[in-house]
Amino acid sequence: MSRKLFRLPLVFASCLMVVVGLGWMAGCGGTRPASVTSSVGLEGPELAHAKRLYAKMVMEHQLHRDRKTLEIAGNLLDYHSRFQRNDEVLDMAIDSADRLGEISRARRFVTELLTLFPESPLFDKALQRGANLAATAGDTLAAAHFLVRYHDRDPVKSTSPDGTPHADIFLEHLVPVKLAQLMSLEPDSRLWTYMGFLRVRELLKRGEFGEAERVVDSLEVVGLEDHWTVLARELLEDPQSVGARPWLASQQPEKFNQIGLLSPLTEKYALLGNAFVDAALMALDAANQEMGTQFELKVEDTAGDPVTAALAARRLCSEEGSIAVLGALMSAPTAAAALVNDIYGVPMVSPTATNDNLWKLGPGIFQTNMAGLFEVRLLAQLAVTVLLKERFAILYPDNPEGRRDAEVFAFEVEALGGQVVARASYLDQGTDFKDPILSLREYRPEVIFTPATVDQMVMLGPQLDFYKSGSMILGLSNLNSDRLIERAGSVLERSLLPSDLAMFQPRWTSEFNSKWVETNYPREATPLALKAYQATRMLLDTIQQSGATNRAQLTAALGSRLASREFNAEGLDSFGQSVRMFDSGEIIHFPAELFAEAWVFESALADSLGGMEEGDFPEEVEPGLR
Repeated sequence: MSRKLFRLPLVFASCLMVVVGLGWMAGCGGTRPASVTSSVGLEGPELAHAKRLYAKMVMEHQLHRDRKTLEIAGNLLDYHSRFQRNDEVLDMAIDSADRLGEISRARRFVTELLTLFPESPLFDKALQRGANLAATAGDTLAAAHFLVRYHDRDPVKSTSPDGTPHADIFLEHLVPVKLAQLMSLEPDSRLWTYMGFLRVRELLKRGEFGEAERVVDSLEVVGLEDHWTVLARELLEDPQSVGARPWLASQQPEKFNQIGLLSPLTEKYALLGNAFVDAALMALDAANQEMGTQFELKVEDTAGDPVTAALAARRLCSEEGSIAVLGALMSAPTAAAALVNDIYGVPMVSPTATNDNLWKLGPGIFQTNMAGLFEVRLLAQLAVTVLLKERFAILYPDNPEGRRDAEVFAFEVEALGGQVVARASYLDQGTDFKDPILSLREYRPEVIFTPATVDQMVMLGPQLDFYKSGSMILGLSNLNSDRLIERAGSVLERSLLPSDLAMFQPRWTSEFNSKWVETNYPREATPLALKAYQATRMLLDTIQQSGATNRAQLTAALGSRLASREFNAEGLDSFGQSVRMFDSGEIIHFPAELFAEAWVFESALADSLGGMEEGDFPEEVEPGLR
């Protein structure tokens, strides 16, 4: 049975009983069938070769050479399927695929481990990893199912002190039909009546009283005196209490001067997480001293794990009464925590998570690192509709974020009628950009978009000039850098980038640079720490300037300040406020007024085409305008 069950259209619960007993986790497209794994291990030369491959894989994995790790894993799994340590091979493969940002591949490895090695001591870890990866992919149903299975294996470890199961983090967000699906797949689960209670609650919210009563009746058949069955019956008899959550600890009063902070202080991301916290504390001290305030931070450890992050967020929101939450470094733990914050109506600010869809988790979820959809869409719209450019090239770092930015930019440009004529990548730590620049130059693009870091652009900018790319350069807001102006500003003349000044005052960056001791931390920690510092300063400044004394007021204030989740230009002033340009050794406001005529023309053309049907376009209109 394929794991594609997660993405099948929803059907009635009675139909779903067909798959009961077949096992949600059993099988997956591209996964080896269980029959290939024999109970008899390898022997002789084949065993010796497998051991050598395994030792090599361990070394590559420890050195974070993840492509090589996955290559060796493929050899072991394909050609030595009876090797008795292949559960460990799959565990390392999951880790490497996750680090590379290849979430779908990592999930397939999880499924393979669970299918082929049900007795492995790594089985419980794989269930937890499966939940984390599913949450990262936005597959809440799968994440919930992994944690339901984990709960049934160890209810004590999987239950919070207040009596709620850890799986509640995801179960809370399932609609009734998905809860019914999960109940059908796990009819013997210890959480079966709890899922039924949640289903009743959601049905009552939707006014489906008859169906809610039928669910309660089915629960009472299983366990009339069960705690969750009793609560479900009470909800049915008093629907007005459906919004209450009596099984949670009572929520503490909101503390308008306390910010919750989520960060991995233990496990493999501890060094980065501690740097993140140190920067936030440094910003807190600076803000309190400058504004005469007494703000405080309440720090919680996420261990880099989405479930741990969600539980920590619950403590901050419910038990601690934090007015806002900052964190949680990486996208998966941040997404899990954001779901909890949304339940409690607590605004959350993410300075570092790169998932562009986080804001969709709730009206109080904000991202201060503007990279991704907002900036890319802004640049694409500017170049096509205002500057009237047609031919684009993309030069990007070969890492998950660089590849994502390249894909988003290409999609946006082509949706607006432009053409991406060439793409080229460069090594993330590379210094020689000659070959990719020359490969793009052959196509004579008018514009080159490059989502480079400051360090990369310090070297890339002069080489673009030396090899005479002849194109306008577009970059992201991280290039608002004094160091870049000093080192490469003269060769980036007329390059365009989004502004970072709308959210952060330039002096905050200078403060950070003057106080931060870079040698105390790993090299990659400093950019993350800067974002934590800026976001903390911005959040405290927003509280102070707005006078917010509760979560709702702060959510409104942050919404006003950080409303640029998606860019929809209402006129040239939108670009003048949002875009900057390198000019004579400085970064200045984009001179939008020089392009007024082009903007008027494009707007008039869009209006004239707006009411047409698909077949109404005149012959002379380019396909890209349709």
